[in-house]
Amino acid sequence: MHKHSLFSAFTWLPASRQRALRRNLIFIGATLALGLLSKAFAAGGSYVVDDGAINAPGECNVDAGYTRSTQRTTLSAACTSRALPNLQWGAAIEDEPGLSHLSPQLKGSLWAWQDAGVEIAWAAAAHIAVDRRHPFDGADLGVPLTWQAFETLRLNLNAGWSHAYDDGEQNQRLTWGTGLEYRVADSLTLLAERYGQQHGDQAWQAGPRVHLGKQVDVDLVVGRNLTGDHDRWLTTGATLRF
Repeated sequence: MHKHSLFSAFTWLPASRQRALRRNLIFIGATLALGLLSKAFAAGGSYVVDDGAINAPGECNVDAGYTRSTQRTTLSAACTSRALPNLQWGAAIEDEPGLSHLSPQLKGSLWAWQDAGVEIAWAAAAHIAVDRRHPFDGADLGVPLTWQAFETLRLNLNAGWSHAYDDGEQNQRLTWGTGLEYRVADSLTLLAERYGQQHGDQAWQAGPRVHLGKQVDVDLVVGRNLTGDHDRWLTTGATLRF
């Protein structure tokens, strides 16, 4: 009875959107429950180019974002346990009209040279399409590298491989990305990135990241495709560390 009343206010939505809403609420609830059972922190946000760091042992983060032009909503969480201090695990949900994805993710520390400010990691993700006859939709493997060039400037470099089903056709492509983070003040960092894939899309994104204390970041991201129709988008996002 209580479960029915919780979602009865959303019966005006199409059935597919109701299912997506349920999944998102269940995922948020599970993530919050995890946060109550363990210590947490980490990096994250609305950007594509990854960094070479992972969460410290016992720390987690939750990221949420919304892209207005495509009506895409994303929600992800990642944690590093004290039992496996070099492995970060998590999952992401991406929902837009006509398509929903669930993506389990792993990220591990490969090598760090603290004196030079260099960190290298590996990252892997699988993509599962919800409500599809053939749910497996692809996978990604990557090696992100971060160089702390100055106290206020970090440079990120990504190289990887992607396997995807595009309209039923299987494609495998090399992927790449470059990004920078410039810390203007304790409460503000400016970010910019460019990324793409072999014989595929290329794009850039940039914007400010506002730090609301040590637990919350807020992103405002402007982006544009450099191939195809040169579409533009605006994404708002937030990261919670707990």
